Amino acid sequence: MCEAAMAAVRGSNTKPPLERISVFGANGHIGRPLADWMRANSPSTGLKLVMRNEDHRAALATAFPQAEICIANYYDLGSLESALSGVQGAFIVTPDFLDEQRAMTNFVYAARTNPGLRHIVRLIADPPGMTAERVPDSLKAFGGGTAVQHLRAKAILEQSGLPFTYINIAAYFMQNFLTPFFNGPIRAERILSVPRNRRMGFIDTHDIGACAAAILLSGNQRHIGQTYHLDNGHDVLWFDEVASLMSDVFDQTITYDGTDETFLRICGEGVKAYIGRPDADQYYINYFQFEQDNETVWRKSDIVEFLTGRPAKTLRQWLSENKHNILGQ
Repeated sequence: MCEAAMAAVRGSNTKPPLERISVFGANGHIGRPLADWMRANSPSTGLKLVMRNEDHRAALATAFPQAEICIANYYDLGSLESALSGVQGAFIVTPDFLDEQRAMTNFVYAARTNPGLRHIVRLIADPPGMTAERVPDSLKAFGGGTAVQHLRAKAILEQSGLPFTYINIAAYFMQNFLTPFFNGPIRAERILSVPRNRRMGFIDTHDIGACAAAILLSGNQRHIGQTYHLDNGHDVLWFDEVASLMSDVFDQTITYDGTDETFLRICGEGVKAYIGRPDADQYYINYFQFEQDNETVWRKSDIVEFLTGRPAKTLRQWLSENKHNILGQ
């Protein structure tokens, strides 16, 4: 029985279910699974699917014919007001290197134009317990990025008085292994190139979407104000252990290489092109060091099962399902 059902049975502090929910980033690897989970578990809940541009409108309209689809930009107050109009709940996720000060200030103003907005779930990604004061100057100097932007966002949102629940990704997305950051070296040289061998948790983005959906659908008011640190409850591994697991699942040797030199050689140009800054490769070297310095905080919990009623996917399962996409075969 999922958390929402248990809450109802036990008489928790609940309100009627939300009738209509906005899903920002609805075409992404968290927003799309969230929408799928809502449709499967609460087909009567209205969906407003929010994207930054028109590129995926046709695909979403085909997949979700009953949903409203709209375009919104965090830097455009009017578009945010439209995206939040007529809904009682919202899920928000932001891209890397966004100006969160500007974006979340706009979001707060837009949210206040809808007095019927009862619950907002915001995705963040910080080591549990992290504060802005503890982030190294080398990462602050970059001006943005995961190390600082979610801390800045939460500071603004906390002052707004709006009904937020935060889901903090206390793990690496398993889908990272399909990106050029990690996938390029695996395909090219059968190398897992991740500087700074360190402990890390892992989670499938489909499980993240399911957790966000379950929170918004539950009606349990005790979620509001909470921060839930999501992990898959099974895998907290050193990256050389991840390479060994890959070798076992793929039935071929994947070598771990934790040197800066290999990462810069194989991934450096791609990282700079992806971020659009010539110093982006050094930023990530510094970020990997930041993760290593905080490697003791990752842990295993039952939070996904508590929220959704089903266990999270293990890394072994996910690697097996995505073997050919990772290896390029």
